[in-house]
Amino acid sequence: MTTLTIEIPDGDSSLLSELIKFTKNAGLKVSISNDEDNLSESEFQSLKNAAEEAVLIKKGLSKGIPVSELWND
Repeated sequence: MTTLTIEIPDGDSSLLSELIKFTKNAGLKVSISNDEDNLSESEFQSLKNAAEEAVLIKKGLSKGIPVSELWND
């Protein structure tokens, strides 16, 4: 596998959109990161925990919380 990194100015969303369309049409994987918005260690851990929980729910190994119960404090 070859990885190509292209830096695009934040204000040039039309170019980014065209590049994404081109790469997806070619069957390539698109991965977007924004180095200016790096997560703190605790934010990254929370995101990782949420992703792991989502996988467990999808596999039926854990029960999700209905939206109607999320704000019943």
